[in-house]
Amino acid sequence: MKEFDIVNRTRRAVTLIAAATLLAGCDTVNALINGVTNPMTPEQARSQVVDAATDVSHLIAKPVESAYFWHESCSDGDQGPFRGAVRISYQPPADPQAAAAAFDDMTQRLRQGGWAADSDFKSHATTLKKSGVDASLSPGHAGVPVASVMLYGECRDTTTTKATKGDGETLQLPID
Repeated sequence: MKEFDIVNRTRRAVTLIAAATLLAGCDTVNALINGVTNPMTPEQARSQVVDAATDVSHLIAKPVESAYFWHESCSDGDQGPFRGAVRISYQPPADPQAAAAAFDDMTQRLRQGGWAADSDFKSHATTLKKSGVDASLSPGHAGVPVASVMLYGECRDTTTTKATKGDGETLQLPID
């Protein structure tokens, strides 16, 4: 009798799990498979980094050479989950000392604007974090013709795929 009871309970549990999966839908199942417990849409992933880029642009308050957005895979092989990414490029001063001072000024302005140095993002560049977005600033010297701020959103976009990530887009960022 005990064996019959165990088999019955197991069948009931499997049935409940299958029903919950069907009711929850594919997005929830895919999110759990990718280890993402609080997924975001592609639009939310874009908004997260574009809003951060606007904040960075306001805080740095220097002319932007270019700004570009794209969806990026958080793993090798262009597999999910994805995140939003933005690169903002600035023209540094030609003088090495002035370029180093400008880089320090950019970093300081971001810190004063709430970007903290407690990012767990691994990079050789100076990396700051705010509202789930990592900002990687590079380079800190005039040997490279363009200084940039790379913004990486959270790896929570479970809807975007290699086939649907699309092309990137040029952004127009305001400065104050």
